[in-house]
Amino acid sequence: MSNSFAGKTYALFENPGTGKIVSELENAGAQVIKFPVIEADEMILNEDSKEILNNLRKFDWVIFPDVLTVDFFLQILEENAIDSFELDEMRVCACGEIVSDRLRFVQLHADVIPPTIRTEDVLTALENYIAADEFMNLKFLLPKEISFQNDLKNVLLKMKGEVSELPVYQIKFPKGYEISKLKALLKGGAIDEFIFTAPTDFIWLSFIFKGEPLDRLLTEVKVSAVDNLIFQTAREHNLKRAGLFRPGKIDTVDE
Repeated sequence: MSNSFAGKTYALFENPGTGKIVSELENAGAQVIKFPVIEADEMILNEDSKEILNNLRKFDWVIFPDVLTVDFFLQILEENAIDSFELDEMRVCACGEIVSDRLRFVQLHADVIPPTIRTEDVLTALENYIAADEFMNLKFLLPKEISFQNDLKNVLLKMKGEVSELPVYQIKFPKGYEISKLKALLKGGAIDEFIFTAPTDFIWLSFIFKGEPLDRLLTEVKVSAVDNLIFQTAREHNLKRAGLFRPGKIDTVDE
């Protein structure tokens, strides 16, 4: 049987549980480029953020762009003794099924789930729920990573909505890694396939490449996901050619 893995270069983030995939690929004669473990820390709230949290009921909508905004937002509510039921009167937009699942876990319902996270698709999904002439003066809350720039904010402002951003987490890149080298390998075509193994991989990769759309970044790279949930997340990032990674089909190179 021919080994389709031998001689190819794969990339993935060093998440818990990826060691077996790496070992099997290397035993099959593939080269594996490991992107480092990245961490996210909860933001310390400034006075503006505290003011927002203490007045959640004034907002009409909250839009969660990723799973970490959900996790940290709910954590901050708990630490500040704010009941999540404060969100009951707000409409909720979850950018992806996995974000919606996180909300569902704490019994919060997503009113709108766009098919992708692209700004135009998020806006279209909102417009299917809100009449165009009703955006004026609606108050939108956007939890976010502190450094991420959100095009949706500008679009909502053009629609005459009122937008408040709430930084809830900050990404910390580990010291000692040659990130410029990793970026050059991916941009330069040295990677044949990128394997996504966790929902946060999409957040980390977007952070590393400063928000460049992943479908454009990975145009020349095969994209695969380790399970159906990650596959769905890849599709929501407009990675239309994504497939499922099948580690059981890896053939070991004979010594």
